[in-house]
Amino acid sequence: MALYADLHRHLGGALHPRIIYKFLRRTDHPILNYFPDYDGFYNWFTRPCRTLEEFVKIHSLVEELQSLEHLPYFCLRLCRGAYTFENLQYLELRYNPYFRTDHKLTPAKRLAQMHLIVEVITMNLRPADYPITVKQILCFDRRLPLKINEAILKVALDNLGPVVGVDLAGPEINTEKTEEWIKLMARARASGLKTTCHLGETSIDNVDPRYFATLDRIGHGIHIPLQKPSMLKELSKRQITLEVCPTSYKQTGVLKDFSELKTVFNRCREAGVAIAVCTDNPGRNPSPCTLPGEYERLIDNDVIDFRQLKEIQGEAFRSAFGFVGTSRFL
Repeated sequence: MALYADLHRHLGGALHPRIIYKFLRRTDHPILNYFPDYDGFYNWFTRPCRTLEEFVKIHSLVEELQSLEHLPYFCLRLCRGAYTFENLQYLELRYNPYFRTDHKLTPAKRLAQMHLIVEVITMNLRPADYPITVKQILCFDRRLPLKINEAILKVALDNLGPVVGVDLAGPEINTEKTEEWIKLMARARASGLKTTCHLGETSIDNVDPRYFATLDRIGHGIHIPLQKPSMLKELSKRQITLEVCPTSYKQTGVLKDFSELKTVFNRCREAGVAIAVCTDNPGRNPSPCTLPGEYERLIDNDVIDFRQLKEIQGEAFRSAFGFVGTSRFL
């Protein structure tokens, strides 16, 4: 049995929509007034979006569902599905702990509750029946003030081990704060955390080369090889891996066809920049969207061949922030 590693998966988009819908029914959620049957909910939840911002909005619904009380429900089903149906040996799960705190609490109490969020997730990502290794990446968010993002950094540092890295996520906005975020990423890296950052997903506009000195990987980054291939030399020099999530780009309207990724893979290969293929938000994509399925789509659309496939599968393990052990792809 082939075993895989997925380095870019959001907790908010990780679960199959049927699991989400069963939870909505179990809790008699008011959104059921709009979706009395599963098919209607599935079509809405997995629909292609016009922009990344539109795609991100649905995360808000799922983040509220994944509260402190209900996180065990979601974590168990996540591990079970990833191991049973995807043959994942290793998974890095990213999420923003602040967005899962109780919105009724004061800001200070919400910040304090983030520690409990991480503790509960840690306790429920180790089910004995599903021997998958899951490490956590905590997300800063471009919509949040510096004070909250700094608090997220502290939570990450207080939970080193289960938490292996940090990410800068959210819509590609507020580029005037780039220096602030670069300093935050540099602090995280200097403190022993690995770093990744959502850059160049929809355009080249938020890709500032100053980020590169603070990063181990880049989330997406596909518009670097597409629009600024001259930057690839620096990525190669710093051994920065791109986390490429093929189906997401069709769902967010970034790319029209999988074959457009051929330029991304070819230029990165020529420049010596590693790529790890990832799922991003498999629950938000039309079923079945699994990591093996992403590999298959790349093969079917002549983006890569089978020789390159084996290299890319191995790269996911080599670029992992917290993988310890051996894999048949290493």
